[in-house]
Amino acid sequence: MSKRSVLNKVLAAVFLCVLIAMIAQMYPLLAEIIENREDESTVVGAVEELGWRGPVSLIGLTALQVIIPLIPAAAIGVLSGLTYGIFWGLLIVLGGIALGNMFVVFFVRQVDKMFTGKVRQKKKKPGLLSKESLEHIQKPEIVAFFLFMIPFISGAGPYLFAETKVKLWKYIIAVVAGSLPTTIIYLFLGYHLSQGSYTIAIITGSVLVVATVLIIVFRKKILSSILGRSGSVESEAVEEIIADEKIK
Repeated sequence: MSKRSVLNKVLAAVFLCVLIAMIAQMYPLLAEIIENREDESTVVGAVEELGWRGPVSLIGLTALQVIIPLIPAAAIGVLSGLTYGIFWGLLIVLGGIALGNMFVVFFVRQVDKMFTGKVRQKKKKPGLLSKESLEHIQKPEIVAFFLFMIPFISGAGPYLFAETKVKLWKYIIAVVAGSLPTTIIYLFLGYHLSQGSYTIAIITGSVLVVATVLIIVFRKKILSSILGRSGSVESEAVEEIIADEKIK
């Protein structure tokens, strides 16, 4: 066994241990959010009681949401706005998004190196989302940017793009930029709920719904204008990701 193979296994094991530790640390706060989802003051109070650990916990929870897409991103975004306002909430959520995506991409690539030519070769899946097909995407960071602009659809993102050759820093920038509009709306919604401005909060929520519908409906035109004529593979990738997420 080569030193590189041993190092990959060690790194994968370390990342797995970190993930287990994150779940153990974040579970009480996540349980509090789920249990009191209709009582915002109780959840905000629970976060504020953590003191300096509150922002760190929300960053960790946002990162965990990226790793485990079943955790609702909207709830964490609104909670960040409720507790820390738009500016600090934005730093918290985007920091968690970047951290979670880095974790997934790095971990998946380490595991991929461990099993190249072994298990992963036997589990080839035909179709656009196979590793072989993804390697032909010329601008995976552009696809990532567009995908993360669509709320509720981007859960497969980090696991999908870990299989491409996109540079990690390009991918993280694309993800953060793509997540920015939706994150701001979540934070804006949470902030105005904390101020008792329910009318503005309802309008903000409505804007999010309308924007999501418009992006999904006009996704082909938007993506074509961004990628140009050479973006057929990228366009097909987005179509299959969206279809796959709808099935789930």
